[in-house]
Amino acid sequence: MAEKGKEKISVDEARQQVARGEAVAVDVRSKEEWIEGHVPGAIHLPDADAEAGTKQPEEGARLMVIADGTKSATEAASKLSDQGYEAVAVDGDMGDWASEDFNVQPTEDPDEDTELGGDLASSPIEDEDSQ
Repeated sequence: MAEKGKEKISVDEARQQVARGEAVAVDVRSKEEWIEGHVPGAIHLPDADAEAGTKQPEEGARLMVIADGTKSATEAASKLSDQGYEAVAVDGDMGDWASEDFNVQPTEDPDEDTELGGDLASSPIEDEDSQ
């Protein structure tokens, strides 16, 4: 098992966990980078400071930390772990997220473009019309 705050996870696995409601995406990049595009529904915590974000993650939430690279995500995940969260670094950045054709939310409005995109074949949610 990885050291607390040192666990890394692929972009695809992070997206799947967030889509299934098992984790919350947390973006620790600058406000400018956040506005350019972020994971739909993510919480923005600049510099991994839970107090500085517009919204704090729920206590006990599993956090998928995305930054401008794996090293920054690992450092931020460690910092958030020190603050009492179960934080995991996403192995990649928003460029990797977008290159997988996963949706990006290019706005500060958290209610716009909230679908995560991609194929969730392992998702327990089924289309009611297909039954």
